[in-house]
Amino acid sequence: MTGGLSEAAPARPAAVTLMKFPYPYQAAVTVASDIDNASYNRFAAVHALFCGSEVILPGSRDWQTLGLLTSSAWYDGTAGGVRGLGLDLADSFWLIGDPIGMGMYRYDPAADRFNEDMSDGRNVCEATRGWLKSGQVDAFHTFLHYPREKVLPLLTEFYRWCNGEGVEKPRVWINHSVAVSPTGLCPGRFRPNRAVMLARKAARYLIGPLFGRSRRPLRHAFAWYHGDTPGSPYYLNDILAANGLRYVWLNIGLGRDTHCNRIALPERDWEGRSSVLDVVKMDDGVQYFRFDRCFGSESPAPGAWMGLRQAKNVFDTSVLFSRANLDRLCAESGTCILATHWTMGPSLPLQDETIAHFHLLRQYREAGRIWVAPLGRLLEWTRVRTFLQYTVREDGGRLRIDVGDVNDPVLGRHRVTLEQCRGLAFRVPEAAAAVGISVAGRPLSPEGVGRSGPDCWIR
Repeated sequence: MTGGLSEAAPARPAAVTLMKFPYPYQAAVTVASDIDNASYNRFAAVHALFCGSEVILPGSRDWQTLGLLTSSAWYDGTAGGVRGLGLDLADSFWLIGDPIGMGMYRYDPAADRFNEDMSDGRNVCEATRGWLKSGQVDAFHTFLHYPREKVLPLLTEFYRWCNGEGVEKPRVWINHSVAVSPTGLCPGRFRPNRAVMLARKAARYLIGPLFGRSRRPLRHAFAWYHGDTPGSPYYLNDILAANGLRYVWLNIGLGRDTHCNRIALPERDWEGRSSVLDVVKMDDGVQYFRFDRCFGSESPAPGAWMGLRQAKNVFDTSVLFSRANLDRLCAESGTCILATHWTMGPSLPLQDETIAHFHLLRQYREAGRIWVAPLGRLLEWTRVRTFLQYTVREDGGRLRIDVGDVNDPVLGRHRVTLEQCRGLAFRVPEAAAAVGISVAGRPLSPEGVGRSGPDCWIR
């Protein structure tokens, strides 16, 4: 763990407490899905079911892609199909596709150039731009094995397009497999012991097939991420940092930044405020916030993929969303960032049990207990709330809360906007007859402040 607040937070009455999540929520959940093995149809269908609100009709492309049945427990005879759950979630994307997964571009070795990728007859570059605009995509998933000289023109054009269209640049990075993605971001100090890794790879090569695990080249034992290593042909972190990257998942190992059957992610203390964020310094000196992920598992087969289906080669990570676990998450005021590959082929056809997990999550959201938000938004909220500076004072019998700056160890001190503070809640003494809130020195109107018992919040 590193650092703390660069300055002590201003003194404030102990009776006023900054709440952890937007009002009225007690906990938070998001999905951090890797885009591996995705196709256009699978992406569109999965998002239609979990994030959309329209009815998916029998015989439609989405219906067929998901493998839905009229005999499903979730078939609504009145609506004539299966209705989307309307969960506010997002996805990752590849700038460059791999042999089995779509990206914005695809490399043509014969012509030594990149072309806009196609999947299921659709232009993925155009589709991804639409998903970025609508908020369905908010995280990079590495640049695979392509060196800086090849990636830089594509990345420069991508950021030029974001600027021209007024689209928010992705703030989140999720590492792909280290064996095939030297462009990943991770400091060298997290590199596993090479001798141990070689022994493990050798054992898998010799006896892995006996247990259903495919052989992997022994050279993978010496693979590492070099996207943040100056001088490496894969170095691109300078461009990412200059364009607003803030949050990284490093892929440093089970139990270290990935947690099995743990619904609430571990947290650290930042001078009295608990947070799932920690600070990491990359090999080039750039600092980011790092975060962990978690998943559910019911004894998957060795080498199985994380996905949304219980089968031989894949397991349903959403089993984490049980009633007991979601109750525990609320009781602990915890944050869950679910790791999965929900748009890959082995995740389909979907099973009723998997849809039931997300229906249960929706119930907790509708009851005002669990906040469900896209990964980038949840991480940004967590940063702002963790490092928010505010003061409380009495003014003529009125309690006044002045929300000022955010002072974090990565971005430094900066003002917050009213939009960033929507839902921000404080627990105040019930005896406080009147509470006023100001944001960045501007008092909010009475209509802009909600109040319910001891809780007041910014509408």
